[in-house]
Amino acid sequence: MIIYNLCKNLFNENEINLQESLSDYFCNELLDKLYFLPKKIDKNIIKTKINDSKYIDKVKNTISYYKNKNIEKMIYDKIEKFESDTSYKIKNGKIYVIIGLDTTTIYSIKYKDEDVSILLLESTNGLEDKLDILLAHEFTHYVRGQIFKRDIFENSIGERFIVEGIGCNYSKEIVPGKCDFEYCIVDEDIFRWVKDNIDKIEIYMSGKISSNELMSDYFYMYSDTNKTGMPVRTGYVYGYLKVGEYLKKHNLKVKDIISIDWEKILTEK
Repeated sequence: MIIYNLCKNLFNENEINLQESLSDYFCNELLDKLYFLPKKIDKNIIKTKINDSKYIDKVKNTISYYKNKNIEKMIYDKIEKFESDTSYKIKNGKIYVIIGLDTTTIYSIKYKDEDVSILLLESTNGLEDKLDILLAHEFTHYVRGQIFKRDIFENSIGERFIVEGIGCNYSKEIVPGKCDFEYCIVDEDIFRWVKDNIDKIEIYMSGKISSNELMSDYFYMYSDTNKTGMPVRTGYVYGYLKVGEYLKKHNLKVKDIISIDWEKILTEK
């Protein structure tokens, strides 16, 4: 695993000049390729965000916590812990650590023909538990990608349900005691809606589970909620619940199912 800390210089800045420093930081061309373009972030929101006191407080909390720590080593050590726990080792992996505009948490993209992960550090708000939750989730993606050697994110919604469900449940194993919605990285009302509307969700996907036709409807932050009647990121919660049911039914841990094909988990009666 290779870790690139792209926000290192911000940790050395005087907080009084943080807004100016952030404005300069977001002019980085690499951020365009890793963040603004793939996540469809309009750069016009930069000015709004750096004048948003809640956002600035979040960045300050993040910088305050990590400025005297070796974040690269922190991430390496956590990945090693996951490898020891599951007996799966990541052969190749790259994580780019950035400060973003509080638009998401962690995601995977293709960059220079490689699968890489982008971690938005401000999403942790300076809380290490949140970092553990994000890294544990992403770790399972790397493992399944190595095992199945296919695009586990876009192959089909059925596969994506299980990919994200395994990630969310592994976060729960690594950081127990949180609320369910925190592992799915959604608001509590979204988690509750999905749990209460499983039948509607399954009717909507009927006959399409093996295709990727509905990928944006279930997983993308910019999905058309008026069209679907479902909140954004419904697929994360649905996957979390289905994988959780399978683990409980068979008295298993995530490490026991991380190499199981999605169909066996999702279509079991």
